[in-house]
Amino acid sequence: MDKFVKTLRRISIRRRLNYAFLILCIIPISIMIIISAIVEFLYSNGNLKNNYENFAYESNISVNDMFEQLELKFKYLKENNDILTDLYLYATSSKYQTEGVTNRIENTIASIMSNQSEIDYTSIFLEDGTSFLYSKMPIDMEKIRSQLKDDLGWYYLDYGKKTVLCRTENIEIDYTSGLKARYVVLIDLEEIENILNNAVGSTNQKIAITDNKGRTVAGSQFRESDLVYEVIVPISDTGLNVVNSFTGKKYDLRGLITTILLFFLVLITSGTVIYLVNESIKIPLTRLLDRIEQINEDDVFVRKEESINTESKDEHEILNDVFTSMLNRLNEVLEETYITKINETELRTRIKELELVALQQRINPHFLYNLLDNVFWMAQMKNYEEIGEMVSALGEFFKTSVSEKGAFVTISTEIENVKSYVCLQKIMHKNQFIEQWDIDPEIVRYKTVKLILQPIIENCIVHGFEGIEGGGIINITGKKEENTIVFEIKDNGKGMEMDVCEKIRQKMNSTILGIGDSIGMRNVNQRIKIYFGEPYGINIKSQIREGTTVSLCIPVKE
Repeated sequence: MDKFVKTLRRISIRRRLNYAFLILCIIPISIMIIISAIVEFLYSNGNLKNNYENFAYESNISVNDMFEQLELKFKYLKENNDILTDLYLYATSSKYQTEGVTNRIENTIASIMSNQSEIDYTSIFLEDGTSFLYSKMPIDMEKIRSQLKDDLGWYYLDYGKKTVLCRTENIEIDYTSGLKARYVVLIDLEEIENILNNAVGSTNQKIAITDNKGRTVAGSQFRESDLVYEVIVPISDTGLNVVNSFTGKKYDLRGLITTILLFFLVLITSGTVIYLVNESIKIPLTRLLDRIEQINEDDVFVRKEESINTESKDEHEILNDVFTSMLNRLNEVLEETYITKINETELRTRIKELELVALQQRINPHFLYNLLDNVFWMAQMKNYEEIGEMVSALGEFFKTSVSEKGAFVTISTEIENVKSYVCLQKIMHKNQFIEQWDIDPEIVRYKTVKLILQPIIENCIVHGFEGIEGGGIINITGKKEENTIVFEIKDNGKGMEMDVCEKIRQKMNSTILGIGDSIGMRNVNQRIKIYFGEPYGINIKSQIREGTTVSLCIPVKE
């Protein structure tokens, strides 16, 4: 095996592909065409006999099944006790010779025979000429009766419009008196022929039903000159036969000539394909080899050639595209790594600055509470009520903001903190605004990230009521919607233009840390998303001279 592989490697890729194409495609196809021609030339009619017998067997089953069904219907009709009783009473007693009895007999006949599509007409004749019938179409009953033969069983009957197949039999109604009736059933030959056509299994087959004299009752047969095979099978208890006739064309030289032409066509087409495939491989590989030879130690970056057809997807183009894409991706990775390192450095510097600011601003909470408590009592002693109220509210605000450990507080605590903050702001702004609260008592027991309402209310006071003298209203609502708690802070301030509102939204959702520019709103929005996920956060809507509405959504948290 190794020697064989080494021998193959001494041959160029193009020649190996050509040899493989010859061995795997052209030679097998040629052999198959030659064998097919020989088999077709030597094929004889004797091999068709089994096929003809199989087709005849299948069609005989279908035809015999149909006649068995018709015989069963006829048997059930002649043995039906209701019909026999009514016929006897009708024939022997004038009292029963009424229209009601006649209708009853004919309805019974119809109920038995109507569901068999091949049955066109059914009649029962009494010896006195009285008849009871079922027919799918208007029919001349007397004309049919006059053409009935004395023979019983199956035979032809022509009543003017068309030829039908007749099944008739004399039935003894009463054994004592010897009273008899003649049962007649006419079969529609068109329905019979439809069944015969459906039973045909080959385009070279025809099926016919013949009587015992060889006359065709239904269906058709091939002419004697075209007939190559025939199968005749009798139909049980009918005196009729099923004739399966087959035809076929004998072999002639046209088939052999067609096979030879097909063989040469395959050779010509294969040669053309081999040439085109060889050239399609040779040209791009030659070009690629030339480019590789041009690369030296200092020129390691392979670039696309301007002359290459970008719509082509041959080997050269694919290799060139993959290599160029690899270099471009490498440059992108290097650039991303460089930018990431710069951002990490800036982030560390920013964190150090924030830690320094936090360290500088850290105050002992107990010292601050004691100091504010002393200021409050001094204001009370000197009757400075407003100062005392302000100091008390400030103390409550700092107590919630600084003393509460962890990131979460109850909604009740958050609301109390906001109320303290609003009290301070109302004192500072000379009661130029009022707040209105509508908080669902059910939600106050749930938890939230602390200090999420105060920055929003601060924006209402500082920006919303800027330049407005009195009459400000802040509506603060909180309610539960399924598994979400929704706060809405609405003011009747000056509002904002749509583009300003959109810029604030963008800054709130920005991941770039900055100073100013809605940093309070951004801080609240980012903290909510960090603790609760992306679906939650702040939404802001505003309309100039009508006010601003800020919606804040958090999940229900026990």
